[in-house]
Amino acid sequence: MKSNPLLGWSFAAFAAVMLALAVGQVFSPLTHTTFGIADDGLAPGGNATIRGIMPHSSAAKEGLRAGDVIVLGNLTLSDRYRFQTGFSPFGQTLVLHVRRGDLTRTVVLRAEPSSLHLGTEPTILVAQAAIDLIILGALVLLRPSLATAALVFYGAGSVMSFAVVGELSWIPDPWFGIVAVGIVAAFSGLPFLAMPVFITRFPHPPHSHTGIARMRVADAIFLVAAVCFVLEAIFEPLEFLSWGSFIDIGLGIILPLLIILGFGAAAYRDADGESRRRIGWVMAGFVIAAISDAALNTVLVIPTVRDAPSFPVVANVLQLASCVFPIALAYAVLRHRVLDIGFALNRTMLYAIMTTLVVGVVSLLDWGVSRVFAEQRWALAVEGFVTIGFGLTLNWVHARTERLLDRIVFRKRHVAEKRIQYRIEALGFAESSSAVDEALAVDACKILELRSGAVFERVTADGLFMRNESSGWSEGDATAISDDALLVRTLRALERPIFLDEVAVHDASFPQGDERPILAIPIAAQHELIGFVLYGNRADGASPDPEEVALLARLTQAAGTAYGAVEARHWRERVTALEARAGTMTASLTSPA
Repeated sequence: MKSNPLLGWSFAAFAAVMLALAVGQVFSPLTHTTFGIADDGLAPGGNATIRGIMPHSSAAKEGLRAGDVIVLGNLTLSDRYRFQTGFSPFGQTLVLHVRRGDLTRTVVLRAEPSSLHLGTEPTILVAQAAIDLIILGALVLLRPSLATAALVFYGAGSVMSFAVVGELSWIPDPWFGIVAVGIVAAFSGLPFLAMPVFITRFPHPPHSHTGIARMRVADAIFLVAAVCFVLEAIFEPLEFLSWGSFIDIGLGIILPLLIILGFGAAAYRDADGESRRRIGWVMAGFVIAAISDAALNTVLVIPTVRDAPSFPVVANVLQLASCVFPIALAYAVLRHRVLDIGFALNRTMLYAIMTTLVVGVVSLLDWGVSRVFAEQRWALAVEGFVTIGFGLTLNWVHARTERLLDRIVFRKRHVAEKRIQYRIEALGFAESSSAVDEALAVDACKILELRSGAVFERVTADGLFMRNESSGWSEGDATAISDDALLVRTLRALERPIFLDEVAVHDASFPQGDERPILAIPIAAQHELIGFVLYGNRADGASPDPEEVALLARLTQAAGTAYGAVEARHWRERVTALEARAGTMTASLTSPA
């Protein structure tokens, strides 16, 4: 599928909405309500049998107790979801028929404030959702495609479906029931099965018959799962059925995990050596995240494990471990460019983000100090001290951040820049034009991992540009270009690096396929075109980004100066030789016979 900016913006907006819902599931008052049935206090099976009542709640005041059976037959779909989740606006009433023995009576429960139990620390839950959705949302915005859209949908699984249902419980009936079905169907287990859709298209859509067939199978699995989850979301609250913990673990967790790992293993097996090395980080992060998600969902289903004293620590660790995949993906994109996102994510952006985070920390700390010490006379002094302290350390933090990003995320680029700079300095001491040619066509290609490079220099009186040095070019490719060629005239007119496709310059005598030149950089002296260099794509198939083009432009500029110095040295040597020869001849003529 071709890149579609509208798709990118749409799914980036979707990620932003899901992030807001992830924050709201912790802080929204609508997710802190209860009708008085204790957590895990219902036994499913046709009707609902109460297993626990919260003291001093609406249910306790109505005299409900363990063993009472809630008759669900007269409840609408909206009321069934309100009863099942316990979330409704404060004061929302729910009319239930309760059977105790042979006696059935009607009770009215009222939604009241309650603490929220998510199974994991709320701040950990929000942090995990933020990491997932921010990274994946930025990726789909910069590289919109069906694969990255599937990634964002996978990130949407960071929210808890019942908590999101609670956030939207203000929607009037009967629409609330329809919305609840959509949310539970979309965000319970379906995001997990969006991963095969991404895996089969990563890092680019397949071209082989096997790859295409695998992609179709992944799409079919996702569509079938979507239908199954919709049916479950409709009938589970209607019938109040449960398959039991072991069936839930097997069909809802283990089977999807095996499917995803199977697709991941197949994609890794089909990758060649270079691609396998580049996508290794992504696959490793994915495996860790998938196993962590499956383990977390498993321990949440088993009551004996969920009630263990060590459960909160285990759940928090598993929750954070699921962040490994988006972090590994972001690292692979920035470091190894497994997905070509152009130059949108560069060092300037990351430095700005890190600086903004530092400023945000200062603002947050300032706000916290003002809240904590609001009643104290020395609050202003504390705020001033904190602000001044951060202001003095801001440059230190920024410098360390820049160094850290260069060494970890942009280490390869940082090393390439230094090596190109070394070549630029060394050109000042070149003794021959062949050394300059080698620096342009061979060294630069190795340093920046370019597929091809060729230096053409004007060496004949009739204006013909001859190929002096090249890499990735064969003997059958162009060895000379006319002074009147469109490429030469375009370089003279623009006097800057150009991408050949942008100016519609094509030459059948150039290499084709992976080694096809895509970038031309002029070599000029006093606005006179004395040569030019043609470069191909990177080894990963991506075009050189603006920073790499700027590096190559600096190198060719230094090469132009070096060519002039070599030529000047050559003429000085000829003049010196001629002078010496003339002196010898003069001496021989004036000497006595």
